[in-house]
Amino acid sequence: MERGYEGVSVDAILNRVGGSRRNVYDRFGGKEGLFIDVVTKLCNEQAQPLREMEIEGRDLDGSLVQFGEKILEIVLQPRTLALHRLMIAEGQRFPELSQAILRSGHEVSVEILADWLRTHNLLFRENVSASTFADQFIFLLTAGPQLRALSGQHDGPLSTAERERISRETVLIFLHGILPGGTPHAE
Repeated sequence: MERGYEGVSVDAILNRVGGSRRNVYDRFGGKEGLFIDVVTKLCNEQAQPLREMEIEGRDLDGSLVQFGEKILEIVLQPRTLALHRLMIAEGQRFPELSQAILRSGHEVSVEILADWLRTHNLLFRENVSASTFADQFIFLLTAGPQLRALSGQHDGPLSTAERERISRETVLIFLHGILPGGTPHAE
């Protein structure tokens, strides 16, 4: 991952981890399949803490804050940021890789949250599914902090208190809007 897809050859991989070209081609179909497999496993490892979260016994706001804190912790880790950079850098040349990162990263997170929402029989506005709710919530929560981290504005990971603040504010805005009473007023 350090060198990106184009910067690594099958021979370099074999020199580092051992094995044979034949094994790589038999098992993965080549460098592309190997790279997709490795990236998918990395994304699944990153999502594991979300799968293991216990958020029972909380109200919706509290559960979303807890989930949001964990998502921020994951998406701002150096490894996750490296995967995001790889997805952007290789997307044009190697769309299958970018799609694998999206499927095993963001989309897994969306489904974990959507499944939790479905099991709690929460009622959403008409024509808004649990998956749409989860997708939009995660985008609202992560877009700003992730872009700032990718552009080098963060010196390191956010503190627990900062992740909690961002998550709490996002939940407030997402569930209740930014206007008092939820209705725009002209002054």
